[in-house]
Amino acid sequence: MTLANCLTFLRFVATGPAVYFTVRGALPFGFGFFLLGFTTDLLDGYLARTRREVTPMGKVLDPVADKLLFLGVFASFAVLGRISWEALAGYLVPQLGLGIGAAYLYLKRREIRSAEIPGKAAAGATALAAIALYWSPWGESFFWAAVGANFLSGVYYLLKLLRANDGAREGETR
Repeated sequence: MTLANCLTFLRFVATGPAVYFTVRGALPFGFGFFLLGFTTDLLDGYLARTRREVTPMGKVLDPVADKLLFLGVFASFAVLGRISWEALAGYLVPQLGLGIGAAYLYLKRREIRSAEIPGKAAAGATALAAIALYWSPWGESFFWAAVGANFLSGVYYLLKLLRANDGAREGETR
């Protein structure tokens, strides 16, 4: 197993304590585990690329670990009343859409795509929102901005998927 994949697994492990401590209101501890998980996200992709250790398993598990970490932390803040359940649903919808789209690409074409600029921008907004929820009284405002960024990113990827399908269909009919 590569070092990058080990870091991805560490992110899965850090998610549990991040959620546990956050829900219990022990925000410094919750933040510490969130920060551990988030740091592994920053490092694993870099290490995989620079060490030429990008693996299909890593391409699949990395975004799953990211989504689990953020969804767990955001659900914790919904439990605490720091964000509304509607806001959490607003975050969840584009994530589900992206997950379904990625699964479709993999099952139909055995294709695993890397994140592009809109996805990376949405990920940055999401990370900023999580940090703000731990430390800022305006955390929910940051969260809504992240929801908007994720929605726009989801629209971008949906349009890209639809265009790719149209191109594939045109090639089949020729």
